[in-house]
Amino acid sequence: MRPRGEFPVEVCEECDQRAVNADGETPWTGYPPDTQAEMDESTSVEPPDDGENPVFIDGHKCWRRYRFGGWITFLDHYDCDTLNEFYVRHGLMEPRESRPRITSDDRPADANQNTDPDLSPVDHRDETLPNDIPVVEIGSEHSETDRERLRNLIIQGASIDADSETAASEIQQIAELVNEPPWSSLAIKYLAMLATAEPEEALEALPLVASSYTTAEEDTQQWIMYYFSSLSKTHPDALFPVLDTLIDGATGDSPESQVNALAALGRIVSAYPHVGAGLVDEIAELLVHDNPIIRKNAVGLLGDTAQEYQRHVVVHAATIAACLTDEEPHVRRNASITLVRSGEADPDAIRQQSDQIVHALTDDQPEVRKNACVLIGNAQPTVPTEILERLAEHDPHPETRDMAQWALKEITS
Repeated sequence: MRPRGEFPVEVCEECDQRAVNADGETPWTGYPPDTQAEMDESTSVEPPDDGENPVFIDGHKCWRRYRFGGWITFLDHYDCDTLNEFYVRHGLMEPRESRPRITSDDRPADANQNTDPDLSPVDHRDETLPNDIPVVEIGSEHSETDRERLRNLIIQGASIDADSETAASEIQQIAELVNEPPWSSLAIKYLAMLATAEPEEALEALPLVASSYTTAEEDTQQWIMYYFSSLSKTHPDALFPVLDTLIDGATGDSPESQVNALAALGRIVSAYPHVGAGLVDEIAELLVHDNPIIRKNAVGLLGDTAQEYQRHVVVHAATIAACLTDEEPHVRRNASITLVRSGEADPDAIRQQSDQIVHALTDDQPEVRKNACVLIGNAQPTVPTEILERLAEHDPHPETRDMAQWALKEITS
């Protein structure tokens, strides 16, 4: 794979006009040639965003990304056989089937939440968290009126000719303003709002937004992370080139940026666990962070990584097990899942956490109690059997009762 942070090379318009297909003819767009004759020319249905791939320019193989009635053409450095291979070899990947993500809750935003774009961006909604969390929330749903008001302010003040430009070109021009004070703040806020409502359109701004991060002011950086996090909900693969920026945000000093960076990384790692394998040590340090949202997302990200890289995660079993006594319920829940997933690689490391596991047997969340039983049955730490017997007989949660009965058989056989 190419180095992280490098985007595929885009072909200029002049060269793109010379593109031909493998037969030396003009590449088709919209409908394949064998289906175009079947279309009713009297209809006003727009053709799909599709076209021929690969194409060739002066003998060089290229691949086109079709959208918004047009396309962007990229040079292929590796002579790929398919579009999917092109994405992989150039730092992008297609989503894969994965276990349910546990990094963050994606509950619907509270309809009463303020959507004022002047608020700090936080892509997290959890109604059960304490009221004194030092993070200002902003809902994931922004009204069309809010977005249009902000858009008009930008294109009028920055002299963007919206009437003569395509939607993609307009977004590119707004993205260029992210690194141009005094428009930086307004431009990124608009793109962040757009990313929650029209991610396909907002994705066009990704390269320019990413290149603006290091020189941006802190407030703009927070909104850039919110923009990344919003895009990660539908296009986690598109964020591969900005992994280093997300890591910087997750381990930085701004809680707002950390929450959003961790949420984005969690969605990426859920689809591609190998990404998390190289982040484990840095993320584990966040398990003792003052902010419970950051602790929750950090331990959840470790759990997502442990889907396939258990040994990388289980080395931090003691720190993760300490989260079983955390005051925040979601932290305890995620910690129990992470220990179950990673514990298979090193039962000995789990046995050493017997005190925290016993504490988890009395948790008010049935899932935590059930996972504690799983840990006991698999690793067989020293625990009082009377607690398991009580759960096996009286726990109100059927799955917990079943798992407690199984754990008793495992440690007494």
